[in-house]
Amino acid sequence: MDPEISDTTIQPFAAKKRSLPRQQAYFLRQFQRCGRVGEAAARTGVTPRTVQRWRANHPRFADRYDRLVEMRISMMEDDLILRAHHVERRPVLYRGNQIASVERRNDRLAMYVMNRLDRARHRAEDRAERRELAELRLSAENRLLERTADALAKKLRNES
Repeated sequence: MDPEISDTTIQPFAAKKRSLPRQQAYFLRQFQRCGRVGEAAARTGVTPRTVQRWRANHPRFADRYDRLVEMRISMMEDDLILRAHHVERRPVLYRGNQIASVERRNDRLAMYVMNRLDRARHRAEDRAERRELAELRLSAENRLLERTADALAKKLRNES
């Protein structure tokens, strides 16, 4: 064994010392690049638990993190839609000659995408309906209050 090799000690990876805002920005860049919290945290030199604390204690960081997550989800949904509509064509060979081709579609994935889009549409419709009902309830309450106020005002005028 070489004495030079045994004398040298291998130092573990030491993260650069950065200020907290720079560390958070570096984490967000790494998270945007790889899409996984654990890997981005390791590249930054912090634990995933530290990232959770940053989200709880720093609203600006949490907002930027949430926007990145939404962007990643949107990208994944777009990829899923593209995959659902992809047609795989396989040649059918007989004695070395192509005699036909078989098309395969991923119907399960297409159904999943359709159901997901339907659920999103239904949620949006439900939100609009709840908002409309709340506005109707408010306007009915306002009319009732106006009638009560008018009746009280009329009663006070008659007493004077």
